[in-house]
Amino acid sequence: MKTFTIVGKSTLGQQTKIRVANGTIKARTAVLARNGHTDIQFVELPEAMAKADAVSFFEAQEIMTPKFEDVSADILAREDELDIEFTPEEDYDSDLDFNSTASPIHY
Repeated sequence: MKTFTIVGKSTLGQQTKIRVANGTIKARTAVLARNGHTDIQFVELPEAMAKADAVSFFEAQEIMTPKFEDVSADILAREDELDIEFTPEEDYDSDLDFNSTASPIHY
């Protein structure tokens, strides 16, 4: 039974496929990018797995990982619920003297 150490997905043209491989994520990503693939995402498997197990692991990771858009929408919704309004202060660094030697850390 053949086993794999990394699993992920990539898109070539309009087709997205789940891919399994051995080696490093960096090397596999470079090969796919060089051949025109986009939206390349790989994860390292916790142990070598058969293809079906690797695909199941990857699909479970995708389900458990929130999308950036979902997280952003959730944050905005919570800010609206709490009626939070961000107002930046004037100038945070105006009172700091970065050349002062009185501080143990100076620039």
